[in-house]
Amino acid sequence: MSTCLICTHPAEHARTACTRCEHRIRSWLGEIPRQAVLLTASLELGTRPAQGFGGAGRAHSPLPVRADVLTLLGPAAPGPVRDTTSDQSDRPPVHAVLHAWADQLAEDLGHMLPPITPRAPYADYLARHLGHIVRTGWVALMHDELNDLVRRIRAVTSTEPRRRPMDAPCPACGAFGLGHLDWAAYIDCEACGLLLTPDEYTDHHAVVMPALARTALALLVTQNTATRKAS
Repeated sequence: MSTCLICTHPAEHARTACTRCEHRIRSWLGEIPRQAVLLTASLELGTRPAQGFGGAGRAHSPLPVRADVLTLLGPAAPGPVRDTTSDQSDRPPVHAVLHAWADQLAEDLGHMLPPITPRAPYADYLARHLGHIVRTGWVALMHDELNDLVRRIRAVTSTEPRRRPMDAPCPACGAFGLGHLDWAAYIDCEACGLLLTPDEYTDHHAVVMPALARTALALLVTQNTATRKAS
C-alpha cells in the first residue's frame, strides 16, 4: 500500500491518490463544463449600480461586464504581466488551469494536445486519463488548483452540487451514510469512503431493503401494541 498525497489515507499500490480523491477530481472535471455555461450567463452586469458609483463619481467608465467573471472566462497571459494600472488579477482563469495540467499530462504520455473545447477546455481530456494522473507526483497540486478554481466559480454562480442521501445502509460499514452528489459518477459513503456505481447500489438496495422494511414494520407493530396495552 502507498499513501495518498492529497489526504494521506492509504492508496492502492503504485497510486499517489486514493480512490476517493480520484472520485472528487473526476466530479470537479465533470462540474466545470456545466458551471462554465452559468459563468457565461453571469458575465453581463446586473441591474444594480456598480460599486464606485455615487456622489463621488469615478474617473473612467465602468466595464460593460463583470470583471470577476471575465477573469475566470478570459484567456491567460502567455508570460509575465506588468500590472502598471493595478487592474490585473493573479488568479488564473479556467482555461489557464486546465490547459496547464493538460499540457503536463500530454508531456507525460507523449501526446499532442487534442483540439480545444471552447466551454471548458481539456476537462474531458484530463478526465479520460485520470487513471494516469492518480499515479503521478503532481496529482496533489492539480487537486489543490482545481479545488480553488471550483470554489471561485461557485462563488460567482451561487450553484453548488446537491448531495442526496440514499435509503440503503453502506454495505461496507453499515452506516446510513450513502449519498450521491450532483455530477458525480459514484455513490459514496461519508462514514467509510466506499464508492458504489449506480448499478452496484441498485443491486445492494434490492438485497437489503426488503429485510429492513420487514424489521421496521415489526418494530412499528410492537410499538403500537405496547402503546395500546399502556392505555
